[in-house]
Amino acid sequence: MGTERRDYEITAENGQPLNATRHAPTDTGTVRGAVILVPAIATPARHYYPLADWFTQQGYVVHTFDYQGYGASARTPLAEVEADILTWADDAAVILDHVAETEDSVPLHWVGHSLGGQLLAFTDHSKLTQATIMCSGTGYWKLSEGRNRVLAPALWYAIAATTTRIRGYFPGKRLRILGDLPAPVMRQWAYWCKRPNYMLDIHSEFADNFASLTIPLTSISFTDDETMSAPATRQLESWYVNAQLEPRRYEPSQLGATRITHMGPIKYRNAHIWPELFGHITAGGSGN
Repeated sequence: MGTERRDYEITAENGQPLNATRHAPTDTGTVRGAVILVPAIATPARHYYPLADWFTQQGYVVHTFDYQGYGASARTPLAEVEADILTWADDAAVILDHVAETEDSVPLHWVGHSLGGQLLAFTDHSKLTQATIMCSGTGYWKLSEGRNRVLAPALWYAIAATTTRIRGYFPGKRLRILGDLPAPVMRQWAYWCKRPNYMLDIHSEFADNFASLTIPLTSISFTDDETMSAPATRQLESWYVNAQLEPRRYEPSQLGATRITHMGPIKYRNAHIWPELFGHITAGGSGN
């Protein structure tokens, strides 16, 4: 079974364009459901194409997208992008609404990678059959482990502010830290990451967004993920207090892998782990 890709554009809440791609099995008679792959920060949608292809081979229609001002959704230089993380949360909500409307006859699944696990709370998740978040957590720097316990405060208290002010955006590629990001995204993220309860210390009302989710939620994390620590993952999981939560934490060796880390779950080299990671979706999953 092959994959047929169709690019499309929809309009964000603020009128900006969002570019997305629908990946569908070439044998349309076998469609079993729809999956939205929600990207990590600084990760263009194209990086999720191998995983999208795998899902289509299992009989699922998949939608990938780029947040406004980024990747295929970019229309201006990055220094001119005014979107912040909450703008991108609105983008994710608009994508979900679109997919729910256009794929309305099949179960709908959310697979959020890193930031995509946070943005789930800002959508109409009642439209989902179930959700999966992977390598997701909060960002308070004191929850960091390993070398990030040193790198994180340097990033949030010095590097991010200085480089963003000079360049007009965060030059992550040049610095080999994450990737390039709009200045409003980086400033807001840094502001949150300096606080013990992350975004909830600034927006306490957002706790209700997380608590309102009641669908089945699978949280996947890895012991060798240096970007997202176990305490940060547990903090985010605790916010989804009313979800039907199934936390899964893997040692790479459990999956027949030597190394997975933060970006590994979407890499083709790790395709052999996808049946284990996403079997709860392809087996039919739980309805709400």
